[in-house]
Amino acid sequence: MGYQTDFIGYLQVLPALNESERALVDRISGSIFLDRSVTGLRSVGDQDAARAELLGMAPNGWSNWTSCPTGCCLSYDGGDKANHMIPWLKYVMATFLVSGAKAEGRAGFEAFTCDHVLNGMVVGSRRDNRELYAITVRDNQVEVEMLWPGVKGWSTYPPLAYQNEIDRFREWVVEQPRLDIPDDLMGWRGW
Repeated sequence: MGYQTDFIGYLQVLPALNESERALVDRISGSIFLDRSVTGLRSVGDQDAARAELLGMAPNGWSNWTSCPTGCCLSYDGGDKANHMIPWLKYVMATFLVSGAKAEGRAGFEAFTCDHVLNGMVVGSRRDNRELYAITVRDNQVEVEMLWPGVKGWSTYPPLAYQNEIDRFREWVVEQPRLDIPDDLMGWRGW
């Protein structure tokens, strides 16, 4: 069945991702918040051989990284079973975002600048054993640090209060009607 991990924090992206880069990061995310009609890995389509080739090198599972609307940070997308955050972060960075990325200079990726520097921290809390760990990025270098070891027997304990709230929110989101987000999100004042 697997286990659920909850995350908090963000990774700052400088310069901010452009529209094409944000769209790719978000489309390969497994988040229920981005598209409830599709589950698992979403690809950008196979119309371009270079994109299909690069997406074919993706890690197992799906990415749970998403960009903010302005492209200035990456964070956990709130999706279920986010058990591959580290390999997906390394893949997205090395393939699409940082200097020397595999997409750099390739046909189909002309809009990708491949010049981003990521810095920040995201902390994960596994629900099966309550292990706490930090994913820290400093100048595009990814480090993982155990903050508190898990205990196997804790998987039989009832959920913690914050876990109940996260689950309640997830259920609420799934029940909500889809919103049409304007093309000019930053210029729209309806929020």
